[in-house]
Amino acid sequence: MLLSIAMTSLSLLATGGGETYSSFYAQPDYDRWNYSFNGTAGSRIVGPTFSAYGSGLNFDDRDGQVLLGWVTIDIPSDLPASAYRLKSLSVEITTTSDDMIFDPTLDDRATHEMDGPADPDPGRAVCLSGVGFRNGFDPETFGESGPQPFGAVRGERNAYALSYLEDGTAVDISNNLTDGFDPVFFAVATTDDALPGELLPELGTIRFEIDLNDPQINCYLKESLSFGTLDLMVTSLHPASQPGSGGKGNYPNWIMKDHPLVELGAASAATLHVEVEVIEPSGVSGDANGDGLVTVDDLLEVLGAFGSCPCCPTDFDQDGSVSVDDVLEVISGWTG
Repeated sequence: MLLSIAMTSLSLLATGGGETYSSFYAQPDYDRWNYSFNGTAGSRIVGPTFSAYGSGLNFDDRDGQVLLGWVTIDIPSDLPASAYRLKSLSVEITTTSDDMIFDPTLDDRATHEMDGPADPDPGRAVCLSGVGFRNGFDPETFGESGPQPFGAVRGERNAYALSYLEDGTAVDISNNLTDGFDPVFFAVATTDDALPGELLPELGTIRFEIDLNDPQINCYLKESLSFGTLDLMVTSLHPASQPGSGGKGNYPNWIMKDHPLVELGAASAATLHVEVEVIEPSGVSGDANGDGLVTVDDLLEVLGAFGSCPCCPTDFDQDGSVSVDDVLEVISGWTG
């Protein structure tokens, strides 16, 4: 597997012995147009995102998807997910299209129905999610060469757009219109290249600033850093048409790392920026901040994280929430 082109800065922090990594990845290690009828998954120069909802065929609602994967080898891996404390994580990707209306807001599901209400703002949002896998695949084994399989019908992709319901349940969001639910996305695209309702220009770039306040999304990212590979999926619900994107305001084509403009330096493939503090566990029971002591600082961390908190350093029993049991863990290990 190719290694990410990364520029990294590292600074030592005084508290807890943690290290903060600020890493910029100039292109993915692998990307693919995650479409069931794509026979050249790992070598496409563009990857369009679009919807097949309402086609009457057994296609996914979010039919054209773009999978992006980075090997984060400059950030220590194989640590517990709770060792990673994310400060920020953002992705940028560029389009070759000039006919996509920029829309930074999610639309009511009813506006996708033939007889539904009109969309009050033009365009459709571009969304970022995680990636789920079926049939034993994972980020390392799927990559650019893993089978989809070709022609997979609804719900059969080996890799799919994954996000969460409001209760934290992980789900395949490829068919959220058909299945009637609103997923929690990792991010909705913003841009400096167009105002809402305007056409995004050719070689315009969108940005995803991932919501780190969502505990399930945060845990997904931490587990990815622990694994050493981060997979993300770009989707949208732009109506599909054949051939190409058709008229104004239709679906975008996103630049992949094999695009000639990327090789010429005239455009960028998808980029990733991660800032994360890594605090290795001290092994001391009740120590949340990794300094080898159990003090009022650890107690305050536990109380501040009380409630649902997957992958948290304060969740000592790893049951997905911080509770009285975790407070008692601090008290029992108290060093003062």
